[in-house]
Amino acid sequence: MRKKILERGQLIPFFIFIIMALGLMTAVGLQIGRIVYARGEVGKAADAAALSAAARLDVVTYRESGQLIFLPDAAATAQDYASRNASFLISHGIGVTVTQIWIDSGSQVVFVTVAADLASLLPGFLQHRGSYSVTCYARARMQSNP
Repeated sequence: MRKKILERGQLIPFFIFIIMALGLMTAVGLQIGRIVYARGEVGKAADAAALSAAARLDVVTYRESGQLIFLPDAAATAQDYASRNASFLISHGIGVTVTQIWIDSGSQVVFVTVAADLASLLPGFLQHRGSYSVTCYARARMQSNP
């Protein structure tokens, strides 16, 4: 009779271990999901910034000289669009920054690189920098004759 009572008591630590393991796996899965979503937000912000930068090409200069240059407010406009399209990151106190804008004149493509520091989304025990950047592009459709 005494042996059966001891065997039943051994199930409690086993179930506690299983519940703790499932809780840990759930927490890790949620954290990975947040980081993947945040990386998608950086990509979305880069797409919006590239489209806005392509819209800020100087059409008058292109028609007169064939040279592709940005209007003076192109970088500020790209930054504004990047910030507007990163609401998840902004709500977590993470800013997105347009780090580079350039034009490939031959193909009429505008490239924009957007970066964000995602370290605050990572658990504290991980020694990872967390910086993430994405480069996106938008093709300008410029014609020399109106």
